[in-house]
Amino acid sequence: MRPGLRASVTATFALGALLLSVALSVGTYVSARQLLVEQRERTALRQAYADAALVRDGLATAGTSVSEALGAVAPPAGASMHVYRRGQWFSSTLDQSGEALTAGVRPTVDEGSASLAWTDRTDPHAVVVGIPLPSVDAQYFEIAVADELQATLHTLALALAVGAALTTLAGAALGRTASGRLLSPLREVSRAATDISAGDLHRRLAGSDDPDLSVLVDSFNHMVDDLHDRIERDARFAADVSHELRTPLTTLTTSLALLQRARDLSPQSQRAVGLMADELARFRRALEDLLALGRLEAGIDESALSPTAVDDLVRHALATGGAEGLDVRSDGSGAQVLVDRPQMVRALVNLVRNAELHGGGLASVRTEVRGDHVDITVRDTGPGVPPDERERIFERFARAGGTKVGTGSGLGLSIVAETVRRHGGTVRCAGADGGGAEFVVRLPLSRPEVDR
Repeated sequence: MRPGLRASVTATFALGALLLSVALSVGTYVSARQLLVEQRERTALRQAYADAALVRDGLATAGTSVSEALGAVAPPAGASMHVYRRGQWFSSTLDQSGEALTAGVRPTVDEGSASLAWTDRTDPHAVVVGIPLPSVDAQYFEIAVADELQATLHTLALALAVGAALTTLAGAALGRTASGRLLSPLREVSRAATDISAGDLHRRLAGSDDPDLSVLVDSFNHMVDDLHDRIERDARFAADVSHELRTPLTTLTTSLALLQRARDLSPQSQRAVGLMADELARFRRALEDLLALGRLEAGIDESALSPTAVDDLVRHALATGGAEGLDVRSDGSGAQVLVDRPQMVRALVNLVRNAELHGGGLASVRTEVRGDHVDITVRDTGPGVPPDERERIFERFARAGGTKVGTGSGLGLSIVAETVRRHGGTVRCAGADGGGAEFVVRLPLSRPEVDR
């Protein structure tokens, strides 16, 4: 998976901090190392000149041997002294040969000049200083192992590495904090969009003093206002059309009733009148459903909400839908929900009629309490609903087959979904064990201490 925006920003800050800290650490280490090395060389050179003067004075004394002259000098800790005189090497230590250690400076010393160089024949490396002593026909060499310098550089490198790591972590933390602050308005927009998509058309973003964010907030709120106005216009238009159609529909129904009672119609005319009556009844149901859906989209009247027993709702819906003889399996006796009773009964009636019209007949109705919700499950005996159609059938005028063609308005399940959503619940379609479809309405339970 590709990393999210916040992870990308955090990684970018961390990488930037790492590169910056590495560059600063390398520059600091190189500069400090150069300074320490030069300081060590100057110290070694001064010490070597001082010790060489003592050795020269000792050799200038009659009867003093080279070994005695070297023994009279106390070199610094970790340093060794070597003297080359008349083809022989003399040393204050027997660890290594002075000839091998001083190879880098001897050519310059042979020419009569002092010389300084580094050798890698010791561990750690050592600085070698060679000084000619022409007055006593000798050459003095002092080798100082840079153990303190190596320890200092090691400590410095470790400190810089730790500093780079901490800087990288600080950069990552800064990146995460900055990205969180930058994404905070987007999260608020996302939450607002989710609320609006759930039906809360009064949701708006709070105003902002930030000139960069105020443009986004104003644009979003303006868009929601336009969307709200458009939905209200559509709802009013549907309600107005439905209302205007009621009068001619009533006239047509009355006239058709007179034709049905006429006794002088031919069999062909009677069949035509029967077809007209069926289609007119279907039209009347569609008109009623449109009016109900328009009222739902206008919002629930809060004053009509009241605690209602779930079993009473189900029994009322079965009686209204013509299935009063069906037993209700109740696993939540006494459970109550806060609903607008007529609207919720109508929604359950639509589920009952949907089972009769499109599901091969009503098989069972069950209520069950699950935590702080109650499930009302309506099961039919039909062929079921294909998985890819189980969400689409709740859309307006959507159909997924049926046993009685042309009897539904295509709005029944839309009314169910809108009604349940307006009451803070959900509805879903699933496959039933043994065949058929199950429609599960989940509603929040009523809490007396909150509802009062």
